[in-house]
Amino acid sequence: MSHNTIDPNSQVGQKPKKNIFGILFWILLCLVLIGLIIHVINLNSLKRLKVKIDEAEAGIDVQLKRRKDTLVKLVDAVKGSIEFEKDIQVSLTSMRTGGNINDLMQNASQLNDISRRISVQVENYPNLKSNDLIKDLMRESTNIEENISASRRIYNSNVSSFNQSINTYPTNLAASQLGYTFMPFFEISESDREDVKIKF
Repeated sequence: MSHNTIDPNSQVGQKPKKNIFGILFWILLCLVLIGLIIHVINLNSLKRLKVKIDEAEAGIDVQLKRRKDTLVKLVDAVKGSIEFEKDIQVSLTSMRTGGNINDLMQNASQLNDISRRISVQVENYPNLKSNDLIKDLMRESTNIEENISASRRIYNSNVSSFNQSINTYPTNLAASQLGYTFMPFFEISESDREDVKIKF
């Protein structure tokens, strides 16, 4: 009988040997997987924020189109009674809708100016002020302006969240990969913020 056979119970009570390379491999794998998961979450988060911004921008555009249509109807309703300035009609009919946020800001500013000028004209003609159609159109224009303000607040809130996100690490890596840049806020000029001053 040979004495060189290995006792199967010789390792009982001993701790298994650690393989340092195996441990490093699993640690590195976990770190890479965690980093990858965080990066994918950041990518998806930015994409969702961008969709919200696009939706809010489209909402502003829809409200501006409604306001333009309302002002066109208002001009048509009053131009028979008032010597209306041709540039108001030209501005309204030639105004393009859509485009980027800068175009929308310019349209909003032009529509505010036209609305002011129409209001001043109507206020100077008492017989027009009592016309139900004109009152309804003026009221609708005011309601649309409130909707534009609400849409603008939603847009700016989404832009603020987006800009803050892409300005911080590690979300800025995801933004760089997607080619995203800082978005502009929807702003109006100080003159557009002023109330209409009607002089008699």
